[in-house]
Amino acid sequence: MVEDISLRLGEQVMPNAPKVLLSNGNYCVPQHYLTYHHTLQSVEALIVDIEYDPRYIVFAAQEGEGIYIQVGVIGHDNYHKKSSKKISQEKLLFGRKWRVEPELPTSEIIQSVFLAIKKSREHEVRELFKLSLQHSTTTPFNTHIDLPLMAEFYEQQSTLVRSAEQSPSKDAINNILDKISYDHSDLTLVDFQQRNNGLWLVDVKVEQTAKSTLPEMRDKTVYLMIEEISLNALSRALMQEFVKLSDLHVDQHFSYQGFHRFDPNIDIQDIADLSQQTRKQELALQFANEFSKTNQKVDLMRIPTVQSGLLFQKHEQVIKQFQLPTL
Repeated sequence: MVEDISLRLGEQVMPNAPKVLLSNGNYCVPQHYLTYHHTLQSVEALIVDIEYDPRYIVFAAQEGEGIYIQVGVIGHDNYHKKSSKKISQEKLLFGRKWRVEPELPTSEIIQSVFLAIKKSREHEVRELFKLSLQHSTTTPFNTHIDLPLMAEFYEQQSTLVRSAEQSPSKDAINNILDKISYDHSDLTLVDFQQRNNGLWLVDVKVEQTAKSTLPEMRDKTVYLMIEEISLNALSRALMQEFVKLSDLHVDQHFSYQGFHRFDPNIDIQDIADLSQQTRKQELALQFANEFSKTNQKVDLMRIPTVQSGLLFQKHEQVIKQFQLPTL
């Protein structure tokens, strides 16, 4: 006799859904045979089982009938005015709200939390990249720069004296790195060379100080591949690598019920094998019809309510271009 399958809050089994026998001897009802009716209580229950870094606090809340998750980060205000010698006090800084639809599968809610943490951390990481330019310190990769203003006023040929491509030398690269700091760390050149295809390989050592906070940068050397030796190319390559390392840190340390789903050390073949086990199933005709109707119902719920206007006219052109059914 097959034991009853335990469900989480907000989950229901579709009528006549099959139970799948896994290779470990346990039965399960795969998530694609479930329906979902999540509430604030069920979302909170999921977050309780999520761990990452205690400085990243995940909240769940409700506005009207809508549920959302939001990440609070314990840290210093990166734009605190340092007019005095006092160190800015740590506080809880809040990121954007991430909407959670009630019909969203449980796994996707967990992944939404994962993504919210990633993007909250990237937000902080981008503000930790500092560039000394024209006798001032800026954070050119921060996400608070006025984008509409840039789109309206930015000119490719401006009066700003730009740092052009540098002659490829150790001194030239070190002069560029002297203008850059990241998380209160110093950047020093280890080695550089040009490949036969013209690309430059640049190895940069990140030397942390007492004020540095990011654990993934401890004793770290980053390996860059750039098209030219210039401030712009080096800065963008460094920022790309710093974001990559931040994402990897979340991949390795984010867990649900102690399981690190996104850790690269989990063999991709094992993930593929489990997925295959849950989908190799011949469905009885009665359930196949129910399964199809349920999926269609969920798909219809995801169609946005469209109002007439400029945005609708823009979308209408795309719909006509691809000969899609009208909304």
